[in-house]
Amino acid sequence: MRKPLLAGAIALALLAPNCLLAKTSTRAGAAMQSTQPDAKTQNFVNKAWNINNFEIQAGREAQNKASAQDFISYARMIVRDHANLDNSLGPILQKDGLNAPNALDQEHQNLLQQLSSTTGARFEERFRTQQIDGHEKAVKLFESYAKNGQNAELKRWAQNAIPSLEKHLRDARALPRGVERSTRAAQ
Repeated sequence: MRKPLLAGAIALALLAPNCLLAKTSTRAGAAMQSTQPDAKTQNFVNKAWNINNFEIQAGREAQNKASAQDFISYARMIVRDHANLDNSLGPILQKDGLNAPNALDQEHQNLLQQLSSTTGARFEERFRTQQIDGHEKAVKLFESYAKNGQNAELKRWAQNAIPSLEKHLRDARALPRGVERSTRAAQ
């Protein structure tokens, strides 16, 4: 009677590590899959990174080229706020195994080129227009991810960024147009 029990115990002891190993590797595989970013998250990261880095470069360009104090002050705020956003994004990306682009995408490179090829009042008007368009898109993007995103930390990051992006949009709309500046200067 003891021999079948002993044989069963030995068989169980031999099989148990394999069952545990199978369960462990299944769990490890599931854990690895869960840290793999979904396409929507990576797409958001790419777009958010491009927005931040374009804004930093455009703001620096405006600090160097703008002549009106309104534009220079706005540009300083843009550089500061978007650098802070970019700095706070880095640790999230690193922790969650996400990758940021290495360079601006073609759209943002083109916008930066358009901006850097103008001067004077034309520069300020182009900068103003790009800031309004860009921040309208940014607010929509960040609101969408904050509401529907998969990564909890990125959702919080996006939600926390929205008030700043909305302020940038309001302030960009308040920048004087080239015509308004000419009229003010003539008075």
